[in-house]
Amino acid sequence: MSLTPDLAARASHPHAITDPKRVPAQRYYSADFAQLEKEKLWQHVWQVACRLEDLPETGDYIEYEINDQSILVVRESDSRIKAYHNACRHRATALGNGAGTFHGRQIVCPYHGWRWDLNGENTYVYAAQRGFTPACLDKDNLRLREVQVDSWGGMVFVNMDAEAPPLEQYLEGIAKVLDPIAFERMRVRWWRHVILPCNWKMAQEAFLEAYHVMQAHPSLAMGAADDDYNVDSLASNFECFEGGHAHSRPPTSSEVPVKGMSWADYFIQFNNALYFGTDAFTTEREMFIQQGLLEKDIPDDEFPAKFFEALYTYAQGAGIPLPPPATETTGYGHIFPNLTFLPGYGNNIIYRSRPNGDDPESCIFEVWAVQIPGADAGEPERPVLEGPIPVEEWPQIFREDFQNVIGQQKGVHGSGIDDLIMSEHYEAMIINNHLTIDRYLSGD
Repeated sequence: MSLTPDLAARASHPHAITDPKRVPAQRYYSADFAQLEKEKLWQHVWQVACRLEDLPETGDYIEYEINDQSILVVRESDSRIKAYHNACRHRATALGNGAGTFHGRQIVCPYHGWRWDLNGENTYVYAAQRGFTPACLDKDNLRLREVQVDSWGGMVFVNMDAEAPPLEQYLEGIAKVLDPIAFERMRVRWWRHVILPCNWKMAQEAFLEAYHVMQAHPSLAMGAADDDYNVDSLASNFECFEGGHAHSRPPTSSEVPVKGMSWADYFIQFNNALYFGTDAFTTEREMFIQQGLLEKDIPDDEFPAKFFEALYTYAQGAGIPLPPPATETTGYGHIFPNLTFLPGYGNNIIYRSRPNGDDPESCIFEVWAVQIPGADAGEPERPVLEGPIPVEEWPQIFREDFQNVIGQQKGVHGSGIDDLIMSEHYEAMIINNHLTIDRYLSGD
């Protein structure tokens, strides 16, 4: 990507991208820019509100908040989910908070007792005939105001724009490359969040490139420095879509990421670091398989292949429906505007970053650790959001990333900092995200 007349012509709003290699620093702290995002991005984009597991039974609901908007996502039936603006049609009282269940298939206002069925139709107005004119009781006018809703990959998406294209069209391109990973088979192991003193984009961008790994994560860099660490073997071959989505293709290099290490040593230490540093990417079952292989005499260059062979054998016996190995994507992907996936072995880390109210320098950052369960797992339990968990209490790798984005947010206020310099090679996913935000802000 490079500077084009199209970009310059589109720069109709403050702090727009006119050179893809340079991101204006004000985009991370300007209240005016955050207000533009509130009006022209978040009101019109598909975004993940919850997971299907959050709504296991008819009548279950969960509240999703973005800026000052509150949306109720409700299981209307076994096969259908609805979403509504969380406001009573009488005096705008919130109808639900957090998560819970609407018993008797009725949504009841806690203030004056007005009721709606799960399909959004008003079923009761207290003292209706004595207190309200016929015009006030028009059935269509009393319906709860709906929000577009759909699902993909075990997640529920909402869009407040009634004219927005359907989710299937919105996810065109990225869904095709991520579908083989079988997100829909995964269930939540844990779900945690932190309130970070930084812009939502700043927090997200820590997970849209691997260029930082050599310096930021010593346990993953394994002592390598500069040319000893082959970052190209991890993430530099990106495919970016016009909708802002992107993913990392499989590495084109067969070299070990850290020079001087064997594939066996690197693979084992990488798994160990991610097990202790995230408890998400690598889990106990992978560590169990790895430990069993360490007790055998396996040539170094054959160890990764033997690991995957043992993993699939174990999965078959345990009734874990692992998908075939993905060949077109690593699973390291991003769904615009604020959802990012990092792959594991039938596991995934999912990140969601969003503004904390209207504060441009605070965000809610959530992490789901998900995994394809075995046949004996039973029905999935409704996930419970943990936190906010202080930065210092997160596992090491998360903590390292959080501390860096906090430092970034401090740095963008420097009087000598006009913009951030981006690598089109390593940070293409970040650039694509910013360019797509600008298309929304410019009304394209």
